[in-house]
Amino acid sequence: MSSRKGSLLALRDREAAPATAEPEGRAATSIARSTDAGTGSSSSSSPVAPSRQGKKAMTGYFSPEMSFAMHMTARKHSMSLQDAMAEAFNDWLRKMGESPVGK
Repeated sequence: MSSRKGSLLALRDREAAPATAEPEGRAATSIARSTDAGTGSSSSSSPVAPSRQGKKAMTGYFSPEMSFAMHMTARKHSMSLQDAMAEAFNDWLRKMGESPVGK
């Protein structure tokens, strides 16, 4: 049994693993599912969680060090990573002269 805390510590020490290729059919299916989920479309096989309704996913790829630092700092301040990212994005919007938009 592993805990989230253990997984964060493992992330810090992990070396980048090479990407593995998925069979073409599986990759296309995964992309189609993630696209449907991000747009709020729902089907009987994968309903959208209430906390995700009306929201859109934003994905970025960061170094393991950045990921570890963000997870640990959010946890230290009793925040979810999503809330920490929303705060950071709103701060960036203010810096760029735009109005913050919330979560």
